[in-house]
Amino acid sequence: MSTEDPRTESTPSRNEAAPQAIAAASRLGWPMVVRGILGVAFGIVTVFWPRDAINPAQLSLPTEVVDHLAIGYLILFALVLVFQAVRSPLNVRTAIYGQAVIAIPAIVFLFLADHPAELRAALSIWALLHGALEFWAYRQLRSQPMASDFLIASGVHVLLGIILVFGDGMEALSILGFTGAATLIAGVIFIIGGYSRLSKGRQLAKLGALPEQIDTPAEAADPADATDRSDAAASGAPGAADADDSEDPDDPDNDTPVKKEP
Repeated sequence: MSTEDPRTESTPSRNEAAPQAIAAASRLGWPMVVRGILGVAFGIVTVFWPRDAINPAQLSLPTEVVDHLAIGYLILFALVLVFQAVRSPLNVRTAIYGQAVIAIPAIVFLFLADHPAELRAALSIWALLHGALEFWAYRQLRSQPMASDFLIASGVHVLLGIILVFGDGMEALSILGFTGAATLIAGVIFIIGGYSRLSKGRQLAKLGALPEQIDTPAEAADPADATDRSDAAASGAPGAADADDSEDPDDPDNDTPVKKEP
């Protein structure tokens, strides 16, 4: 009686798919950097808007001025989101395009806002919807490294929406300040995250480990699943067994002639 040694095959870890995931994440590098620069610029202008107690005119700001500043930011922000969606994996493009689409009604409402309460309502609804879609994007990208950047941005925008919803009596300058602070925080996060993605992508390119195609829906969704499928296809145990059974000479359905030995 012969005994066979049990075959032990190493199971691939998620670290083996790290180059694939990093390559997919690096495509979001430049859109995140551009988006972060825009948020930081808007935040610096609004957060550090001159507020001098000696000059009472600087302690208030007309609603029309805040409307124009917010509208200009949202228009540029929507264009950057389209750029980000084009370079995003297929499973997350709906969320990114949705963020760009919800900026349109916010712009329309800002054009119609004549009082701080209307300004606060428009920005609060936009912030809550944007935060929800940002969280959806995080759920789709959580298999990628550094996906927590989108989770932090989601939390910042949701917090902004909650503050504006319950901020009764807030004037236009206060609304502008809170909105600018949120965009400033999210902008810094995206600049750091985008630069980190670009750096890791360049490191892979130098090592020659950068995959050529990184935008397929299955691989972008979860690179480990693509690795598991390739290993299962390489083993071919069930398929090989079926192929061998189909060529069995004793099978009555097999038309292959059987050669008998004398």
